Amino acid sequence: MTRHPVPGPSAKHAGTQQGVPAPYDGPIAVQLSEAPSGTPSEAPSEAPPEAPLFEEPTDAELARRGANGDQEAFTLLMSRYRAMIHATCLRIVGDADDAGDAVQETLIGVWRGLPGFRSDARFSTWLYRIAVNAALKEAGRQNSRPLPVEEIPERKEPVRSVADRVTDGLSVRRALALLPLDFRVAVVLRDCCGCEYSEIAGILGIPINTVKSRISRARQALADLLRPNDDPGEM
Repeated sequence: MTRHPVPGPSAKHAGTQQGVPAPYDGPIAVQLSEAPSGTPSEAPSEAPPEAPLFEEPTDAELARRGANGDQEAFTLLMSRYRAMIHATCLRIVGDADDAGDAVQETLIGVWRGLPGFRSDARFSTWLYRIAVNAALKEAGRQNSRPLPVEEIPERKEPVRSVADRVTDGLSVRRALALLPLDFRVAVVLRDCCGCEYSEIAGILGIPINTVKSRISRARQALADLLRPNDDPGEM
């Protein structure tokens, strides 16, 4: 009687009959070459490539999502600028409580204004414009008015150590409070926020030469206010 050869198990099922899982042949299956029997397989010469690092969303992306009602995106976006917003408002207003109110007004203004924000614009410039307006609104409610630059009094505090003068942010805030509001805002945007002259001009709606003039005069006034009484340069 003629014996017909019985076909052996297919390559797909051969391993499973011997207790070895069959190789995955799905869309991302990796072809591995088997080592000869009795020979240990060699380790790969190179480590597998690392997964790409997570990229933080840009301000524009978070602003777009916030404009669509994504509160989580809005919170993340504001967390990037909240400290700077507070510092800006505090230096313009001069009072901690009023600065806190200005910060809240800024956050509300940003949330309401996000649908109108243009993604091709710089978000920080748009944000500082809102913060400055909120701070100016609070400053307008204060009873005291800053003195003109020509009438700023000389500093009468006793001389202290250099370290004390460097770390005393309160003295800087007091000196800023004596500047005319226009000068104060310009120098804060430049030296606190790091804005370019062109940005400040856009935020305040004034020519760039006016910005430079205000900042120059404000810096000179601050230097006079913060100079120790025994400075050799004073006669």
